[in-house]
Parts: sequence; structure tokens; C-alpha cells
Amino acid sequence: MARLFTVVALIVSAFCFASVLAAPNDASRKDQIFFVNGQIYCDPCAFQLQSRLSKPLEGVKVTFECTKGEKNVTFVKESTTDKDGFYNIKVQGYHEEEVCMVKPVNTKGTCTTFMENNIIVPTKMEGVVRVVRVVKPLAFRTKTIDEECYKLANELGLDKIDDN
Repeated sequence: MARLFTVVALIVSAFCFASVLAAPNDASRKDQIFFVNGQIYCDPCAFQLQSRLSKPLEGVKVTFECTKGEKNVTFVKESTTDKDGFYNIKVQGYHEEEVCMVKPVNTKGTCTTFMENNIIVPTKMEGVVRVVRVVKPLAFRTKTIDEECYKLANELGLDKIDDN
């Protein structure tokens, strides 16, 4: 019985030692790579959701920025949306102790008012096994509401459209 206990104790110790060796160190964290993907569209109705009247926005500048504390910027990477409004940003480093955000800016055309705050992207690896972080679709709106939107709002059963 004592011999069995010794064997089990050795096996458990070996697993514990192996897990310490396999834990990520600072060097491997700096080499870690993940991708931030998303889509940006124009919402001419200010619904804050994609509809059949929404159009993808090409050429929108998207910045992925990480900060530690209030103003200490630790990482910045930019991308531009393609013809379908999609962007893909390759991020290097762990960034677990930082707040990372996607910040889109559109200065082209009539759809230039961003409808949301900047979007925080999860960077902690707890439970995250994929190397891709997908950000929800982000919208810009036009200054005036398209006339077709009132008809669509009625079809969708929406009470009213916010003209602000």
C-alpha cells in the first residue's frame, strides 16, 4: 500500500512540475499573436442594427489600441476596411493587463457619425482558445434619415425612428 502511495505521489508531482514548465513566460507572451476581425457598415436609418438598407463601408480606418492606466498607450495597429466593410488586424503580444479597443474613423461620404463608443476587445486568455477575436458589426450613420427607413421601420414593427 505504501508503495502504491509513493507511485501516485511521484506521478502527481511529475504532472505539477510539467505544468509549471509549460506555463507561458514573458518571452512567449510577447510572441503571442491573435487577430481582431469585424465589419463596419452604414446605417441610413439609425436603427443600430443591420437591415436591408445598410451598406458596408469601404476605406474606414480602424485602429486597435491598448492602454495601461489612463494614458499609457502600449500598442497601436491600424487597418482599413475592404469593399465588404471587413477588417482584420494582426496583434502581437499578450496585452492581458491592458484595456484594448477598436476605434473606427470614417471621413468619406455621407455616413460619418459613429453610433457607439469605442469597443473594448477581450485580450485575457482565460477560457479563450481561439486566435481570432470577432468584434460585433459597428455602424456609422448619415446625418439625415433615408425616406425608405420609415417604410422599413413600419415593416419591422418599430415605434419610431430617432432623427437626432
